[in-house]
Amino acid sequence: MKKIWDSQSNQALYAIDESALKKKVLAKQHKAAQIASRGERVMIGALLFAFTIITGASIYKSEYDWVPLSLAGVMLLVAIFIMLRRRKRLSIQNRFENSLIGNIDQALENANYQLKLSYMSRWLYFLVAILSVASVVDTADEWYKGAFLLAFFIVGYFGARWEHKTFYISQKNGLLKMREKLLELESVN
Repeated sequence: MKKIWDSQSNQALYAIDESALKKKVLAKQHKAAQIASRGERVMIGALLFAFTIITGASIYKSEYDWVPLSLAGVMLLVAIFIMLRRRKRLSIQNRFENSLIGNIDQALENANYQLKLSYMSRWLYFLVAILSVASVVDTADEWYKGAFLLAFFIVGYFGARWEHKTFYISQKNGLLKMREKLLELESVN
């Protein structure tokens, strides 16, 4: 029926509301950038806060054990690394063309970045869990403290994994589907 309509009237059977489509694409682009920015700020803030607490407690107690101080050092290095990656991500934002496909590509870049950040944070979480359990369990008599802390970290890990799949992967998949549809629309026109 569409082919008959197109051949008779030389007009497309379906009309696309381009302003609504542009608003939807821009909203997706803004949301992806906002999620990436919020994720960076939360991670940097949490890492610097934890670094300050661990370092401050070690200085206050005058106990300079290698496990807590190495944990604090790792947290500081990762916070600096994320700050540098954020700067790089923000500098790339203006390199995309000003079109619907360019906006979706920018959103996809931010979604990919957030996926990498989430994946990296899970590895960092694993390292923090090991060092935290090692710092809590000083003697064999205190094994239960380590067990409770380990259980806490296991529950937290599965929560982070759920967040990764539910929010970040689904966001990227939605953007990929939208990009495919936009490319189909461009090929029809």
